[in-house]
Amino acid sequence: MTSNTFRRVLQQRFERWLDSRQPASNNVRLGQGVIYILPSRFGCWFIFLMLLLYLLGTNYQNNLILLTSFVFLSTMLYAMLSAFYNLHQLQITVSQDSATYAETPATLVLHLKKTESQMLQIGLKGQRLTQLVPLLQGEAQFDLLLPRLNRGCYPLPRLLLSSHYPLGLFRAWSYPALNAQIWVYPKPETTQTALGSVDQAAEHAHSSASPLDPDELKPYQQGDSPKRILWKKLPAAPNQPVVRQLSQPITNLPEWIVIPTLQGVALEQALSQACQTLITLEQQGAVYGLQTPLTKLNPATGQMHLTRCLQELALC
Repeated sequence: MTSNTFRRVLQQRFERWLDSRQPASNNVRLGQGVIYILPSRFGCWFIFLMLLLYLLGTNYQNNLILLTSFVFLSTMLYAMLSAFYNLHQLQITVSQDSATYAETPATLVLHLKKTESQMLQIGLKGQRLTQLVPLLQGEAQFDLLLPRLNRGCYPLPRLLLSSHYPLGLFRAWSYPALNAQIWVYPKPETTQTALGSVDQAAEHAHSSASPLDPDELKPYQQGDSPKRILWKKLPAAPNQPVVRQLSQPITNLPEWIVIPTLQGVALEQALSQACQTLITLEQQGAVYGLQTPLTKLNPATGQMHLTRCLQELALC
């Protein structure tokens, strides 16, 4: 067994041990069994100096050196307890998943709660990037930076909470797991083609309305287009022609966004156009549905429906 294989096996066993000890949850409170603490590099040198002073004091029977070593020991004990209680009973809550578009950095909103905690470092397990919370008193909202990911849905990795407070002699850390996901939607394609298709669809919805509906008719005014005059009604009222108004349609016919069966670059381009079209339709208040090779969402409107459609695009 090579060293890389042995390291990978140990890592897998450690991950299974963490899953059984710290299962994922929406609300995590750090207790005694999930906080780990060890001396830092500076703390190891501090312990070495303390032992050296103790040996010198006992060898030369020097009470002042012995007193100094005992003061160092008291400092070590104080630093160890303070580092532990700096994380103890820290509550972390996540209320919703993280959502972003491809090639755009994502953030996850965390809610932190503790009476007082200082110099907290928060990041993802296995990532070098960490963020610092200098002082936490009571409740606070924290935006955790996430790495850039390709289109899809990813489980949130374990967090890494650590602190060297107060003297840097000990490092206390924990690996809480939050029950959240990272949604990466396709990148919207803000092209004239994508926007034009929505305008044409809206124009088609207006033109397909019943010409005899009174809400669609208005008296002719100077400046109205002759193409919108209802010539069939002109013999009945030759002095007062009527036109069809397109600004207030009575019917809001549902628009369907269909994703064809594609692969590779063609699929990504189709998803980008569909993403932009969905966003534009939602901004216009239109009713729309989505059909992919695997799923079909009935026409609806609203932010929840838009989110559901974008999630289906992310999973294509």
